[in-house]
Amino acid sequence: MDWSKHYAERLSLMGHSEVAQILELTSRPEVISLAGGLPSPDSFLLEETQEEAISVFRDLGSASLGYGPTEGLPPLREALAERMTLKGRSSGKGEILLTTGGIAALDLICKALLESGDFVIIEEPSYLAAIQVFRSYGAQFLGIPTDQDGVCLDALEVRLDELIASGRRPKFFYIIPSFQNPSGNCLATERREKLVGICNARGIPIVEDGAYEDLRFEGEFQSNLASIDPEVVHVNTFSKIMHPGLRLGWINGPDVLIEKLALCKQGQDQCSSTSGQHLAERFLRKGLVEQQLRKSRAIYREHRDLTIEAFKENFPKESLASRPQGGFYCWIDLPEEINTVRLLPEVVESENVAYVGGSAFYHDRDMGTNQIRLAYSFVSGDKLKDAVARLGRFFQSKLSA
Repeated sequence: MDWSKHYAERLSLMGHSEVAQILELTSRPEVISLAGGLPSPDSFLLEETQEEAISVFRDLGSASLGYGPTEGLPPLREALAERMTLKGRSSGKGEILLTTGGIAALDLICKALLESGDFVIIEEPSYLAAIQVFRSYGAQFLGIPTDQDGVCLDALEVRLDELIASGRRPKFFYIIPSFQNPSGNCLATERREKLVGICNARGIPIVEDGAYEDLRFEGEFQSNLASIDPEVVHVNTFSKIMHPGLRLGWINGPDVLIEKLALCKQGQDQCSSTSGQHLAERFLRKGLVEQQLRKSRAIYREHRDLTIEAFKENFPKESLASRPQGGFYCWIDLPEEINTVRLLPEVVESENVAYVGGSAFYHDRDMGTNQIRLAYSFVSGDKLKDAVARLGRFFQSKLSA
């Protein structure tokens, strides 16, 4: 059968499959992959996870293996509401929806809010998997440039007002304000409240991705956007604060929206892992999440330092690298004549090192061709430093040729 005759039109909207390519590169033993944003396995609390998993099955028996409420188990929703309240966004369990990871959360938001042809505002560069989700719903993009302090607010106001004046209004603004993927930068504190004000004045909802906000290993605490305005829809994940195999995330937002998102979730996956939710609730209640975060921060700070050191020693002197104070990623600008997208297969073949080319993080694939994202989270020690050094020497050789 020729299945191409049966595919839905939306498949043509999804475009490239960098996420699958990244995971495939990560699985090849001969390749040192700095492509995938994978947590360090050294950060996992293996013994504690085993003990708590056994206790879930011992205490709850078969009840831990059945279906659960679509919205999520009440004890976990309460624990997450308390966590969000401690961060400054006063929340009740009715404002929490459990999801099967962060991407599933974004998919639900799109399912509830987006029609084909609607505009979504994104910072550029932005999270490639989020762009892929938005594109799968037929979204158009209003890309806003960023600098080392996050999204440029003057450009946001100008471009947003131009779009509104043309009779089109974005459905929401998707932003990662803390340790942004891919740049590793944070939205400056003085820009956060102003950003909320700009969007509120024009009736544009904000969808905030807080996946990395707990991974600050340097610098001062910054409030998330949801703590500034409870109308901000906050998306988060257990993949970075516990482990990705749990496949759990959550949405914190107004209860009227959470009700609609729960309705959408019934047609997505009905409910998220029940046994996983019980385990996550125990990790939160017993302080194990905070214990793992302390461990993670120390690991990622060391990895960041090794990456920056190897960058300074080996990359072309015209290159620029972000110096993140948390999270997983370092973003590198190379000289304009280096096309990192075109060179990736050659790098993998000759150096056995992988990265993600910059164009994957823009809605316009002609942008970012001289940029790369390095994920320093998974690879450690001399292996990490050697991989960054190999990349630097490779790019230097291309300039010298």
